[in-house]
Amino acid sequence: MFKKILLLAILTLLTACVPPQSNGSSPSTISVNNQNSGSIPLRIKRVGYLINVHAYPIHTHSGTTNLTNFEKRYHFNWRIPAYIQHRLQSEFNTLRNVKLVNLASYGISANEVNGLLSYANGRWRVKEGKQNAYTKLTSRLGLSTIVIVNESEKQAINDCGLMGCKKFNAKGYGLFTRSFMNSDKFYSATAFYVHIYSLKPIRSLDPKVAEINHSNKMTLVAISKNSQAQPNKIGFSYPKNFKNWQEREFAPFRLPLIKYIDNMSRKIVDVVRSN
Repeated sequence: MFKKILLLAILTLLTACVPPQSNGSSPSTISVNNQNSGSIPLRIKRVGYLINVHAYPIHTHSGTTNLTNFEKRYHFNWRIPAYIQHRLQSEFNTLRNVKLVNLASYGISANEVNGLLSYANGRWRVKEGKQNAYTKLTSRLGLSTIVIVNESEKQAINDCGLMGCKKFNAKGYGLFTRSFMNSDKFYSATAFYVHIYSLKPIRSLDPKVAEINHSNKMTLVAISKNSQAQPNKIGFSYPKNFKNWQEREFAPFRLPLIKYIDNMSRKIVDVVRSN
């Protein structure tokens, strides 16, 4: 009997020494271990993002003359906006101190946040007419940085010949083709423009993604002559109707686009991490 009472007393003492467990953690800090001082708080950085990208790819064609130019949007289920979101989330998840916030879920549009900041007299400031958006982002959502990925018309190539050089633009992501005489060149159209704005302190980080925003040559992935595709790495075959592609004919151009988005997402996260 005495042994049972003694055992019960020991168990009671041990239970009393266990600290109470918290039901939650602070939304602004987490704890990390430090060998010298034990647990230290790590401040959470709230980063907003917005994907302003069309749901479907587009074929932009530049022919021998302006009369043969055309653009056509194809309703192929490439799910590029969702893929960009997935890649950003995956890359940001590698950062322990970042919490992502989807601006679209708060009804914030691209018009509100594109061009949020301007540079004048040696300093960055909130652009005139954008103060309400800035207040919403900082005071209401507690964001320190925002990322906007836009689909935007962008230079695809600078084609040079006997008559000089001429720039040609892709109207959006998907495929850009350039024809001259009986030769066609096929480019992966990576027509994206990225804004990264630091809200506290106020400054644009766009110069750090200049390789994305100001690239002036897209990737050549295939060539054809007399409507016959030359050997290529993407498995492309010339379409039956150049102005009306089937989804399986268009599909080879998705892979180089996906690779570009992967690299673009890593670059965005690297910039946010370093700033």
